[in-house]
Amino acid sequence: MVIMVAILQIALDLTDLMRVLELSVKIASATKCENIWLEAGTPLIKSWGKLAVKSLKDLTGCFVVADTKTMDVPGIEGAMMYEVGADAYTVLAVAEDETIKEAVETARSYGKLVIGDLISHPKPLQRAQELNRLGIEAVVHHVGISVQRMRGLRASDLLSEATKIKRETSLKVAVAGGIKPEDVKKIVDEGIDIVIMGGAVTSAKNPVEVVMRVLTQMSSSPP
Repeated sequence: MVIMVAILQIALDLTDLMRVLELSVKIASATKCENIWLEAGTPLIKSWGKLAVKSLKDLTGCFVVADTKTMDVPGIEGAMMYEVGADAYTVLAVAEDETIKEAVETARSYGKLVIGDLISHPKPLQRAQELNRLGIEAVVHHVGISVQRMRGLRASDLLSEATKIKRETSLKVAVAGGIKPEDVKKIVDEGIDIVIMGGAVTSAKNPVEVVMRVLTQMSSSPP
């Protein structure tokens, strides 16, 4: 996987499919899908299944990530997502190595991407190194919404750990968890490849304006 410039991944963690599609089409139209990945969030997939992923891909043409948070049978879940248009899906880093290997094999058989989600792993750096050896190409350093609320943490608060993963592995690294537009430039300047934003976009009065502002910040950061 080659990422020449930082990517903004928009986490569509909503359950209203029509709202998601309307917003996604607007974003795709404004950005031409350049440096944008659209994420079919876990709540969206649980609400609408494969239809959500297929609709996102068909209506926007953007790179689509299916946030399945797969823990088992990645051959089945990965194939399901890839065959309806997903370019990537997620597997939990806490899964067994056999699951990770199967996820990698499935991704390679389709010529697509699987992303290791480090959410809730007690040793994210160590596990990222292991995932790297197992063939994973990208990981997301992820502070879950419940943890954000209970502990007042955001991904930007743990940036040093994410940058250490970037320095000590060959992985592409994403960060997610309560990221605000004002956090983005610092994150990208640290060499992070993918910035994942959810509520800061989807809850904004003008989501497209937020996306365009963030992309401008990202493009002004050094490669």
